[in-house]
This record gives sequence, structure tokens and C-alpha cells, in this order.
Amino acid sequence: MPQLRDIYSRDVDAPKYQASRLEVDDELDDLIIKIDNCLFTRRGEVLGAPDFGCNLDDLIFSLVNNEEVIRNKIGEQIVAYCLTGYDGLSVDVQVKFFASAERNGCFIDIFVEDKRVVGVLY
Repeated sequence: MPQLRDIYSRDVDAPKYQASRLEVDDELDDLIIKIDNCLFTRRGEVLGAPDFGCNLDDLIFSLVNNEEVIRNKIGEQIVAYCLTGYDGLSVDVQVKFFASAERNGCFIDIFVEDKRVVGVLY
């Protein structure tokens, strides 16, 4: 893990949220927070990093993107903005569209070292 510690910025509604925590001192927690920030940020929202952000809404609800295209775009963002300093960690992104009688949607699962660390349902 990099020597500098990051501010604990996990959302209050996130699983395993810790209200008394001020900084991130665990490599996996740091990576998960970076992935969350990358996933749920729209491109252009971060000053000085115009290409940062996955634009999940645009990716998923676009009529031209399939599962593989979305998976690759998310993977590119994670490699470019989240894995700096974490050489050797394997990260895998899985995207699966589904249709049921009640609704249509998309599952996005992100695995670090074969352990699911982020799951998103659209």
C-alpha cells in the first residue's frame, strides 16, 4: 500500500461502514473505496482529471454497449485510476444483463483476488 493514507470516504449506507474511522489503513479497503468512487463518478466531475469516472448510467442504458464493452470500459478505469501502487492484485469485472417478468437490469460485480468486493444492481 502507498505510504500516504487516504481519508475514509465510504458512504454511510455502505456495508461495513465505520462511523468512527477517519483514515484508510487497509489495502483492500483503500482499493474498494477507489473503485466505488470511480464507478459512481461521471466523467468530467473531477477537476483536473477530465477522463476519470465510469459514467455507469450512460454505459448501461446506452443502446450500443454490450456486456463486454461495459466490462472493458470499467476495467480500463480501474486500471488507470484505482490500481496505482497495487501491483500484483488481480481485479476482474463481470457484467451481466438480465430480464425478468418484473424488470430488466444489469449486475456489475468486481472481484479482487477472486473475492467479490463490489456489487452493483441497475
